[in-house]
Amino acid sequence: MLTTALFVLAATSDTVALKLIASGASEKAGGYRPVQAKFTAEPNLKGKPASLENPKYGAIQVGKKSFAYILDEPEGKPAKFYVDSNGDTDLSNDPTATWEARKNGPSTIFFGAAKVDIGKSEPVEVKFYRFDPKDPARAALKDTVLYYPDFGYELSFALDGKSFTTFIAGEPSAEMSLGIDRDGNGSISTFKERVSVGKPFNFTGTTYQLNYKDESLVLETAAEKLPMAEMPPNLAIGQKALTFEAKTLEGKTLKFPVDYKGKLVMLDFWATWCGPCIAELPNVKAAYEKWHAQGFEIVGISFDQANQGDKVKEFTAKNNMTWKHIYEGKFWETTLGKQYDVDGIPFVLLVDGDTGEILADAQQLRGPGVTEFIGKALAKKKSAQRK
Repeated sequence: MLTTALFVLAATSDTVALKLIASGASEKAGGYRPVQAKFTAEPNLKGKPASLENPKYGAIQVGKKSFAYILDEPEGKPAKFYVDSNGDTDLSNDPTATWEARKNGPSTIFFGAAKVDIGKSEPVEVKFYRFDPKDPARAALKDTVLYYPDFGYELSFALDGKSFTTFIAGEPSAEMSLGIDRDGNGSISTFKERVSVGKPFNFTGTTYQLNYKDESLVLETAAEKLPMAEMPPNLAIGQKALTFEAKTLEGKTLKFPVDYKGKLVMLDFWATWCGPCIAELPNVKAAYEKWHAQGFEIVGISFDQANQGDKVKEFTAKNNMTWKHIYEGKFWETTLGKQYDVDGIPFVLLVDGDTGEILADAQQLRGPGVTEFIGKALAKKKSAQRK
């Protein structure tokens, strides 16, 4: 019987070049995954800072090493955070980690950072945060510090002779995924530019696979052959929007952009469960109410889940969202979301219904300034039509 071990049989391989980034890697990699470090009983320590008033104890795991921490939270006083940076179980001889409070609405979030020695050429940074333990909405995390590696690596490799550079946060592992900027636009498409370690991909014509071996990553040509993945759509201002045909909530066929000749239309990817989408709704409604009669339209594309059609109808009616809406009940698998490569909402584009040209994106179409922007765009279009 064939086994998965045959998957890369007779493959050629190259070690991926890794360059340490001691801090700032999480931003370069496009995000992070926090890990919970719950409070524990006081461990057996060689030493600890003097004058602790209300200490909580715990530990973090970074690579193969564990590091103890102490969070001192005296009532009515600023908290202090200590990390066993050198791993000797003595927290009295380490630099004091940073720890600061930042207001987040009516609540507070605490942020910190420390550098730890995991045996690299230099100490590497770990970031921490903690929700207000008195916040009832975060009660499940009241005895928890969250952390993530802010260090990582720059990866260099070649696919079919073309050189690529990308970034990962933390140590390489068999469970990780990473982005490959195929089109060189400086951003990573979740659906068309991410690969998972241990799974085949074809971005350039050859099917490759990144494998985790000997605590590093190896790039191998795979026995399985995949068709080359489509490139991400270019949705930059000045490019053409993608055409589509879909059913509205009322069951009518909508053809985009041909149904919007003479109009400016905003594609608004949203959901009833999306807080930032709802927060933007007053701005969107204000622009629509002021400019709809002058040729401004909106097409709402819902990312709500299955069996939520009645909820979407009720929500749009209650909030006077009288423009057309498309709902499939597919959540993140929404057809138009996949077509437009949408991996986060709200996602908006302003499109000229005559030319299909993208005129604006979220940078211009969010906030109270959207009404003024739409007015200027309509005036510009009408001026061009008169010439």
